[in-house]
Amino acid sequence: MKKLWFATMFLMLCLTSNAYSQPVNYGFETGDTAGWVEAYPEYEGEINVVKSWSWRDVPIGTDERISAEAYKPSYNPVEGGYFAVLKTGAPDTQYTTLSQSFHLNRGDVLEGWASFFGPSEVGYPYELENGNYNDFALITVSRGKNVIATPWYADSIDHGYAETSAHGVETGRYFNFGNLPWQYWSWTTPDSDFYTINYQVTQGGDSVQNSYAFFDGSRHKSTQVPEPSAMVLLGISLAGIMGASRVLNKFRQAM
Repeated sequence: MKKLWFATMFLMLCLTSNAYSQPVNYGFETGDTAGWVEAYPEYEGEINVVKSWSWRDVPIGTDERISAEAYKPSYNPVEGGYFAVLKTGAPDTQYTTLSQSFHLNRGDVLEGWASFFGPSEVGYPYELENGNYNDFALITVSRGKNVIATPWYADSIDHGYAETSAHGVETGRYFNFGNLPWQYWSWTTPDSDFYTINYQVTQGGDSVQNSYAFFDGSRHKSTQVPEPSAMVLLGISLAGIMGASRVLNKFRQAM
């Protein structure tokens, strides 16, 4: 009887774990991107998991190094010992992306920290005489092929901009807001389903002065409620155990 009970409980643990797949390596604390899917633009683009990052990590001789020396961005982990750094590539219509898919229950919460360093020129409002060079980074959540939420977004305007008139003519005034700090984000699951979270960064209007996006401290708050199908199977299994127990007791009494 005990063997039957333990076998049933083991089966139910397997069913509930399969019905509810949680995120893997969500805070990058393995020191790499294990559990995530990497995607890159046609040219360049980088993804690294690091313990720290600063303007000194921007390659010398690049256009973005000049801006990096002016802003002097520097980042350390918000939580744990690691965070992910995504660098843009070309062409500007393509993203450097880290993504992961999993099943979430209604009410589960995804949360974490993100930041962005984008040294590209930005006109105000978002244009110069020869176009818009506004690099940006974002977090999106997809269900199937549809993006259903953008919990976080940042772009070059967060650092400063070259002011222009309504006709796109430069006024000669420049604004420097300094380094963008870590920003907290969160998103609550509306329904139980499979979702994909995407960390992304891309060029805006050109393929020069690469930008960087940073993601850290992501956590997953689970409601830990088994799927309905698992609960039904659990009820059937328990009913079977009770039935078997009654038959066994009657057999013993007859003996």
